Amino acid sequence: GTRSSSFSFVDLAGAERQSSTSTADLGEEMMRVKEAGAINKSLSALTDVVLSLSEGPQGSKHIRYRDSKLTFLLRDSLGGNAKSAIVANVAPSQVCQAETA
Repeated sequence: GTRSSSFSFVDLAGAERQSSTSTADLGEEMMRVKEAGAINKSLSALTDVVLSLSEGPQGSKHIRYRDSKLTFLLRDSLGGNAKSAIVANVAPSQVCQAETA
């Protein structure tokens, strides 16, 4: 048979900057909050997709890939016979410790 592979890089950086900046003007701060909200929505949708896929083939359960751009773009890498790995780049700083739990 034919094998194929794909490699996706997804940068979810931005949410961590929301509370660590104190000199940003109101417009920048509002953009960061909006960006963090969009990232959290995508991560929540990704969690839902992974949980649905992990339940196994129970009938014809619909996997909701279209709930976010992230899951829609990664749908071929998540479902079917796909084998996926997630690599997290986490800063070792004490300031960032709460965000890694």
